[in-house]
Amino acid sequence: MQTHWRLALMFDTAERDLGVLAGKLSRAGEAIRAAALGHHVRMGIADCHVDLGIYGIRGNLKGWAGVDGAIEISVANAAKEEIPGICRALRPIMAGLCDLATVQVMAGPMHHMVPVRNGGTFLSLAFRRDPRITSAQFQDWWYNRHSKVAIPVLGDGLLAYDQVHVEQSISLAAAEAFGATYAEYDAYDNLTWTDRYGFLKSISNEDDMARVNADEVGHIDMSSRRSAIMTEIR
Repeated sequence: MQTHWRLALMFDTAERDLGVLAGKLSRAGEAIRAAALGHHVRMGIADCHVDLGIYGIRGNLKGWAGVDGAIEISVANAAKEEIPGICRALRPIMAGLCDLATVQVMAGPMHHMVPVRNGGTFLSLAFRRDPRITSAQFQDWWYNRHSKVAIPVLGDGLLAYDQVHVEQSISLAAAEAFGATYAEYDAYDNLTWTDRYGFLKSISNEDDMARVNADEVGHIDMSSRRSAIMTEIR
């Protein structure tokens, strides 16, 4: 049963120093949680460890845009109207954390595709649907088909898999409240592992991953992808 919406803010650090960003996020944690009105918050910075290869890269590869940090706020369905106000309250806090010109904001109903267990590494990923299919076709494929392809491949090390089906009107309102240029996405994808090595083990079978990638063809606009493997900041 779908019970929560997720607000996601993706951004880059002005200093291009992830260690500085980690410290700033940690110190701002109390203020961020206050701005989130008590809703659950998860924060992370990109893990650019060499073992991650393309998954930890900062910058463009195959048309993929990297991201330095993410803040995710999970809001009960009944409180989703609070999302723009949360964004408005976050802006002055984030002005001291990141390059505000890089902030992208999105929100939508969140679906837990596997039972949630906590972990310290998560994928922060936003993308658009292939323009040749409708939003309804994309959502049906992502929820009903792609999850059934990906979950068995990723295995028991996958601790959580949350699909956020981005809702355009509230995302636009959230971006405007924050003061960010609106970037239209169809999906915000979250997968969680214990650590980076759990993630790497999860994607280690090349044949299985080829099946996952093949299923995405004709459904995801890969040129729109913005993502990074994140280390959670508490």
